[in-house]
Amino acid sequence: MRRLVSPAILLIALAGCGSGAGGSDGTRKATSARAQFAGTCGSCHTLADARTSGTFGPNLDDRKPSKARVLAALMSGPGAMPSGLLAGAQADAVATYVAAVAGR
Repeated sequence: MRRLVSPAILLIALAGCGSGAGGSDGTRKATSARAQFAGTCGSCHTLADARTSGTFGPNLDDRKPSKARVLAALMSGPGAMPSGLLAGAQADAVATYVAAVAGR
């Protein structure tokens, strides 16, 4: 019985790890932005980090857009891209994510 209790306590203790601010929070934000990009933009755009291979819009790995350029595209919807796909914190997170990973 003693062997079963120790791993159980360890699992409960580890479950709380990463719940605070810091690197874990940054990792969660990047993961969330990656998922948001994949779900909203990935059917049209290729971005290796998000494992998307859309062919309708430009390949973002080739373009390597800045955060400002991504935000502007999300707001204005250049070309066939619809405007206002994301706004506020979601747009900011996705733009930060794309600018950080495109072409890397």
